[in-house]
Amino acid sequence: MRTLQLAAACLLVASCGSTATDAPRHAPPPSLILPCAVPVALPERSLTDQEVEVFWGRDRAALRACGSRQAGLAGWVQVGSH
Repeated sequence: MRTLQLAAACLLVASCGSTATDAPRHAPPPSLILPCAVPVALPERSLTDQEVEVFWGRDRAALRACGSRQAGLAGWVQVGSH
């Protein structure tokens, strides 16, 4: 019985430590957890060259914004884990 108590005490003390893989203790800034935009909905018809460029440009801008947020969130997690 004494051995079991000693083992339990050691486990409790060991669990109080912190490691580099622990998650941050507070929530990330809301600006970093916004969902990515969905791709532009294309009309059910042939598109003009100008429409293709506009829709493509919107999707590329949304992709850049999403990538920036993801990079910011990854950086926030790395800084928070140290």
